[in-house]
Amino acid sequence: MISVRFLGTGGARFVVAKQIRASGGMWYRFAPDDGEAGPVTQIHVDPGPGALVRATSAMPPCDPAELDAIALSHKHLDHAGDVNVMIEAMTSGGFRRRGAVLAPRDAFEGEAVIFPYAVKFIASKQILEEKSGPYAINDVELRTSVRHLHGVETYGMHLRYRGTTVSYLPCGRFFDGLAQDYAAHRPDVLIVNVLRFRDSLKVDHMNFDEARAVFAEVRPKVGVMTHFSTKMLEQRPERLAKELEDELGLRMFAAYDGWTLDVATEVAAASGA
Repeated sequence: MISVRFLGTGGARFVVAKQIRASGGMWYRFAPDDGEAGPVTQIHVDPGPGALVRATSAMPPCDPAELDAIALSHKHLDHAGDVNVMIEAMTSGGFRRRGAVLAPRDAFEGEAVIFPYAVKFIASKQILEEKSGPYAINDVELRTSVRHLHGVETYGMHLRYRGTTVSYLPCGRFFDGLAQDYAAHRPDVLIVNVLRFRDSLKVDHMNFDEARAVFAEVRPKVGVMTHFSTKMLEQRPERLAKELEDELGLRMFAAYDGWTLDVATEVAAASGA
């Protein structure tokens, strides 16, 4: 059983600064089916500002002390603002040395967002590189994507558990070969950050039409859009998701704060099971 709880679905500076949508990232839970053996694995991906509060106030709450890993796609603050406090919460203030942190090198070095003192609290530090892995987190395998065109070192993630792959395509400019790289992993679920609607801005983020092209080429069983700007929110992301579902014949969702994606249920529905 795999679930993804969206502790925040906001992107862009104004949405995050005003908390029009929350910015707490995504909480993945991988658990054996009933009657099967194996550990439950929990991974917090991109814990932006407010992640700790969103996790502990969720119903039911997400307990940071039960986390197995924290993973960053990149070090921008809307994705990493709460990474240090989440490390402290995962390690009981540093008194229990445990858990893993996986992030690009520049998140640990130079203008680091992961503080050196916090690194001392964890059991495993993993530096993510382009098209690398698998990195093992219990029974979960994490592989990275091609490097994204973004202002800092940025990688997508492919998380595979017992034959099912959930891929996350974070921020970055669209370029030839991006969709092909994700398609090679044959994800059952593809979560894409769709910051922009339709504009001519020269920024390192995809717009809605570029995201459409990615979904059309990768063709996951289930597609999810998240990380919305004010312009995307004005367009009603749920309406846009329905438009893509009708056009592409895929099961599509627009994430919202607090929503939990039940991967097995939605993949089965997409397959007509």
